[in-house]
Amino acid sequence: MDDKTALEELQFIRKVIDETRQSVVYNGKDSIFWGIIIIIGMMSTYILVINEIYFRYAYIWLVLISIGWVYSLYNGKKQKAKFPSTFAGKLIGYVWGMAGISMTIIGFVGTYSGAVSPMGISPIACIIMGGAYFLTGKLCEAKWISNLSYGWWIGGTALLFIKTVESFLIMSLLMLFFQTIPGIIIYRKYKKEIAVKS
Repeated sequence: MDDKTALEELQFIRKVIDETRQSVVYNGKDSIFWGIIIIIGMMSTYILVINEIYFRYAYIWLVLISIGWVYSLYNGKKQKAKFPSTFAGKLIGYVWGMAGISMTIIGFVGTYSGAVSPMGISPIACIIMGGAYFLTGKLCEAKWISNLSYGWWIGGTALLFIKTVESFLIMSLLMLFFQTIPGIIIYRKYKKEIAVKS
């Protein structure tokens, strides 16, 4: 490998990293929306259980998750129309698309088949979220984003041992501190960057 080839490869890597940073900023709204959606679902389930109102809670989640996916697809198309598609943006999309599809299958198909207990959904989802945040942070060279993964992994590990109704409250807190609030931070950074560019 000659010096020119090495320099071109380094420039390509730097371009990917710079593009990825911008892609993460644009995805702030998705983090906020999904955080709110899951918190609503968790708190609704918690309130219904403690008040002994029993029915198939899966219907609540079916509606909420469907709304989440519709919003993500809509927001994704909106962003593509507003900003040029980048290789880095596609990488981030693949990571979170994989995570979302995996959690949806586990949450619905896993519980319907009986392979996954309802109390097992949250810890598995936490572990998947941890992996998605870790990869995103490393791709962006954003240490604070990759560090969110540790909160998800610790929370997921704890939830493996907590099989009471309080697990819904814990999951709500995890979604607030490691999903919604980070999404707000990312969105604010995005707004500042847009203001500077304009």
